[in-house]
Amino acid sequence: METLNSINDSGITRMTGLRNASRIVIIDDQRLGRVLLQRLLGSMDPTFQIIDFDNPVEALDWISNHPPDIVLTDYRMPEMNGVEVTRRFRQLSGCHDIPLVIVTGIEDRDIRYQAFEAGATDYLIKPIDHQECRVRIRNLLLMHHQHKFIAKRAKELEHLVEQATQDVRIREQETLMRLAKAGEYRDEETGNHVIRMARYSRLIAEALGLPEHDCQMIEMSAPMHDIGKIGVPDAILLKPGKHTKEEFEVMKKHTVIGYEILKDSPSDFLQMGAVIALGHHEKFDGSGYPQGLSGSDIPQQARIVAIADVFDALTTIRPYKKAWSAKDAFDYIRAKQDKHFCPDCVNAFFTNQKKIMDIYTNLRDEKDK
Repeated sequence: METLNSINDSGITRMTGLRNASRIVIIDDQRLGRVLLQRLLGSMDPTFQIIDFDNPVEALDWISNHPPDIVLTDYRMPEMNGVEVTRRFRQLSGCHDIPLVIVTGIEDRDIRYQAFEAGATDYLIKPIDHQECRVRIRNLLLMHHQHKFIAKRAKELEHLVEQATQDVRIREQETLMRLAKAGEYRDEETGNHVIRMARYSRLIAEALGLPEHDCQMIEMSAPMHDIGKIGVPDAILLKPGKHTKEEFEVMKKHTVIGYEILKDSPSDFLQMGAVIALGHHEKFDGSGYPQGLSGSDIPQQARIVAIADVFDALTTIRPYKKAWSAKDAFDYIRAKQDKHFCPDCVNAFFTNQKKIMDIYTNLRDEKDK
């Protein structure tokens, strides 16, 4: 540990103690006032790191990069008084809760009120009572160190909560994906459908400028779009070729079945999944099902997923059709703008055409190659 250096002409004296020692800043344009406080504080604990300034502007500049544990400032100084020092000190980053004591020889109630209103923690009158000063400084330092300990502990607990929340979110996402795959399991031809269309959906959401949280919600909820197919008989779900009118009416019910399965869940993902399940077969011109909604009456999430779902369905083999080429599928999406699909979502889809193709290529099922 270094010892107290001699006082230099600039009015800055330093005493470096232990690494965890309290750092104390003294601001006083009078050399004698600084020396008296240094000796008084040094007698309390030789490990204190004491930094003193004769210029409040220099002091505040130094403090902005070296937050102390306590500040003692004189009131009457030529460049700015102690109240103004306090006000500016409280505006510095990280200095809102650091104790600051104004030391003055002026016994004026109005000044004391101004000091406290500016953010001073305590107020000492000269000549200083040494015993009173020691007790007050010790109590203020103890309070500040306890505050730092509590803040540090709160940060640690916040990190633990964030980690636990992240773990829960990961498990929830894993459960959602497995649930989505379970809904697709009976349709053996769909392969990576739910993964691809979820990523397509996120790209559209991002291109629309939706917040990150909303983009993630859509990506995680999109795979729930066809969960209602578990309520459709195999003879209809897996039928090769075109459905009859009666069969198609049964098939359309998967939207409502999916909504009913998901709607009452406490999970935000599943609640959005319910909205998507119900609305992803609606069409922009109102000719879709099950409610015949049109335009902006169709929830945005469902409008986004509708494009992702159709594009992936077109480019993969299904019991009733061969896989289309990506070019033909893109042309179809563009041709159905304003009719089947929301034009804003279509434009967002084409904005990410290269990324769409990357997903199409990298996650393509063997049977579709």
